Amino acid sequence: MVDGIKQYLKQPEWRKQHKWRKAIWTTMSRMGLTGVHALPLNRRWIDIHRRKMPLAGLDPAFDGKKLVQLSDLHYSPVVWQRYLVQYLRWVNELEPDWVVITGDLITGGYRFAHRVATILSHLKPAHGVICTFGNHDYSIYGKSQPAEGARRADYLEKCLLDRGMIVLRNQAMDLKVKGAKKPLTLVGLDDEWSGAIDAESAFDGVTDDKPIICLNHNPANVKELMEYPWQWMLSGHTHGRQVATSKFGKRFYPHRYRHYTHGYYSVQGRHLYVNRGLSYGQRVLDWCRPEVTVFKLQELKPQMNADERR
Repeated sequence: MVDGIKQYLKQPEWRKQHKWRKAIWTTMSRMGLTGVHALPLNRRWIDIHRRKMPLAGLDPAFDGKKLVQLSDLHYSPVVWQRYLVQYLRWVNELEPDWVVITGDLITGGYRFAHRVATILSHLKPAHGVICTFGNHDYSIYGKSQPAEGARRADYLEKCLLDRGMIVLRNQAMDLKVKGAKKPLTLVGLDDEWSGAIDAESAFDGVTDDKPIICLNHNPANVKELMEYPWQWMLSGHTHGRQVATSKFGKRFYPHRYRHYTHGYYSVQGRHLYVNRGLSYGQRVLDWCRPEVTVFKLQELKPQMNADERR
């Protein structure tokens, strides 16, 4: 009987199990015990959100390429390895050209750094995995003990580089594909909370004659970054939720009110997307499920004026 139950969970019939799994998820969420990570989870529990990414000046060779965004994995004693690995395998089935991870890869000490790097080595995009860091990657010491926080982030970076990934910390890189005469620029900002962000260094030498995507863990500072020439900004951090929405919260914690919580925003004519993250913590509502975002690149062609249409 025990073997039968194990087999049932390893090779589930999702259509028959969806209702009771949803009931468990909802009940546990209401109790503050989100995740139910002891069970293998159905693809329906994760929102694989597909969106077009129009970019002005994009070389036609990039048209149709797929960029997959992950964020906020929070690998830790709470977020388990097998939970993450099953989703990373599904990401591979999307056949991405690039995977970008916008911060908070771990929540915990040094031992989680090399482990998350091993987990992420399961990703097999055509052209690479690019990571930026968030506040948890600097640990709780990021602000109070910046030297120790930096050591932990540096160690995480080393582990990722050793396993063939790319890490951008206030750096820019050009993405190239076969047949493209002009690259696509990716700018990765370091964490704002720990004080490691340096947008001036990151955008040094970056010009708007190429399409630019900015990776920035916390979207709260998006308007402060409008002076730099990005077209799209990809963020995370929020887990899709709002804080300080009550009268008490707005009065005593106004700095915690979030203007950008999840999904797409048009900000002064530019594009911001806030990914809800992959970890399962604090997912009280069904609409706030973990997320993988699949962007399909396309050239943004200028609109013709009336004379040209004739």
